Amino acid sequence: MDSSRNSSALTSGFPVFLFFAIMMVAANLRAPFTGVAPLLNDLQQSLSISASTAGLMITLPLLVFMVVSPTIPALSRRYGMERLLLAALVFIGAGIAIRSLGGLGWLFFGTVLIGTGIAAGNVLLPGVVKSRFPNHIALLTSAYVLAMGIMAATWSALVIPLAEADWGNWQVALLAMLIMPVVSALLWLTQLRGRRKPAPTTAHKPPKSIFRAWLTWQVCGFFACNSFLYYSVVSWLPAVVGEAGFSDAEAGSIHGVFQFAGALPGLIIVPAMARLRDQRALSASMTAVNLAGFAGIMILPSLAYLWAALLGFGIGANFILALSFLGLRARTGDQAASLSSAAQTLGYCVAAAGPFALGAIYDYLGQWQLALWVCVIFSLLQAALGTRVGRNVLLPADSAASS
Repeated sequence: MDSSRNSSALTSGFPVFLFFAIMMVAANLRAPFTGVAPLLNDLQQSLSISASTAGLMITLPLLVFMVVSPTIPALSRRYGMERLLLAALVFIGAGIAIRSLGGLGWLFFGTVLIGTGIAAGNVLLPGVVKSRFPNHIALLTSAYVLAMGIMAATWSALVIPLAEADWGNWQVALLAMLIMPVVSALLWLTQLRGRRKPAPTTAHKPPKSIFRAWLTWQVCGFFACNSFLYYSVVSWLPAVVGEAGFSDAEAGSIHGVFQFAGALPGLIIVPAMARLRDQRALSASMTAVNLAGFAGIMILPSLAYLWAALLGFGIGANFILALSFLGLRARTGDQAASLSSAAQTLGYCVAAAGPFALGAIYDYLGQWQLALWVCVIFSLLQAALGTRVGRNVLLPADSAASS
């Protein structure tokens, strides 16, 4: 009898099917564009394009994120977060199919559609977590970041075997990713039942813009620093360790260690957040971990595997915190979606500039030391912002997106 009651309470308090549906949605938010990286050489040869043109397959989605993210909160308030997430999965699926048709035009068009869908998903998931799992924000955020990382790593490992199979090529390898948004959309359809389209807003005193709160800018800055560090390291780490004497194969392995380590912090973040009064100490300690990684790369690069693991763990932990803050500092799901839009618009703007800026520094100086010092400065700035956004404070109740 007691066992039955406990089971019922768990089911009603924590919807397992909804949790699984969210994990499947999250699995679509990184792999469709990071999974292209191993195929860039094939794309160059097949389409007779330069390395920089092929590289747009990775950077173009970031530019799309910057453009699309600010539009999502208004669309969410008009159509509802659940319906808009379904539309995001449709965009991702359509983009994957179109990208696989062959030809440079289809490749770019499909990539833009994929970026649009991923941008919407990135903005909306924190709002869905806030509204549907208000007491489990850290758990859900850590879990869906882990789902993103696992699926991204899986497709990065699968695309080359699929492309090199007797019946395969780069188009088949990219088209195979279509299974993710199709299955996810079918699961997510169950979340639309019984959910009505939001009622039109009636005349009332307009809410203040969230940009009038210093907390908004602090959350945006924290997210932007983390985005700069992640995309800079993921872009240039192989080149940095290659200059230190590692072979291309070893540099690829070190890059893999960085990616894998970034998926692990959720195992520590969730129990730590449950025990701490706020997240200031956690943010500072995780930033110290990635600072140790940058210091190690500069001082003793022969231990690059260790430093890559520290960088991945520290940056990955702060990424989970950055996403958690979008829900923890908001009062409602709509406010969380607005804060998510603001943070990700600024974050991906800075992220897109990071790899280019560090590459330009290297081209000018011919060595990576100054570029790494720039990363150290961003890490220190992130630590300072963490002392503000890590407090247990909320946005003003009458704040909303200005869009």
